[in-house]
Amino acid sequence: MRNHTSGHLALLSRIKEANVTLNGSLAFLNDWTYFTDDPSKDFSQLTTTGPYAGTLEAFTTGVRYRTRYGHLLPKQSKLRFWASDSQRVIDTARYFALGLFGLDWEKNGKAELEIIPETFDRRADTLTPGDTCRRYLEDTSRGHDYGVNMLSLFQAAYIPAIAERLISEQGNQALERFTELEVFSMQEMCGFETLVRGSSPWCDVFTKDEWEHFEYARDLIHYYRGGPGNPYASAMGWLWLNATADLLRSGLEGGTMFFSL
Repeated sequence: MRNHTSGHLALLSRIKEANVTLNGSLAFLNDWTYFTDDPSKDFSQLTTTGPYAGTLEAFTTGVRYRTRYGHLLPKQSKLRFWASDSQRVIDTARYFALGLFGLDWEKNGKAELEIIPETFDRRADTLTPGDTCRRYLEDTSRGHDYGVNMLSLFQAAYIPAIAERLISEQGNQALERFTELEVFSMQEMCGFETLVRGSSPWCDVFTKDEWEHFEYARDLIHYYRGGPGNPYASAMGWLWLNATADLLRSGLEGGTMFFSL
């Protein structure tokens, strides 16, 4: 997401430097303001505003789990739950715990959050094997970059027509073209701004067919980066399956509830 952030900001900077009045689908940008004051700090982190805020979702999920499964919470012993060593994931875990265990969960000994590092020395002993598997990261053709490579091929197929439409709406102005990355960034901003503000004018820039192409593009990157289309996915997913199976086989000694975020 950090790379996507730089793409968004570079696009907006170029439009601003062109110093033109935009027309058509992009006319809203003449008065639009970015949805965060500090993108370098706020992007890739948990959202705290809007009806779809990550903080709200995490807390609400905790409340729902307590409502449905509160009878499974241990009465005497402390429940341990895990989070990977990413600030947004840690924050999500804490908000989830507030909803599940209550405001004083850290002080009263009801639960303990264990943060699992994402360093190479962890190897398979991690919640995030995609960050610790060297072969997956270093294989540029079939590893982590496989999804991005497949995404780029499809972007080259569907985005040029969108870019041409958006530029044609502007008339003879300083903006000569939009790159595939810039158009894709526009589509991404619909979702990012909606999370923060509840809605976004970027969503109205594109047609239904164009959104279906974007949806497929996002499917491609995930399918080939960490899904069934990636040859390393099954080995990395096995870590979760094996750890979960071990917990279940341990019976009541292993506990009654398990959470990994």
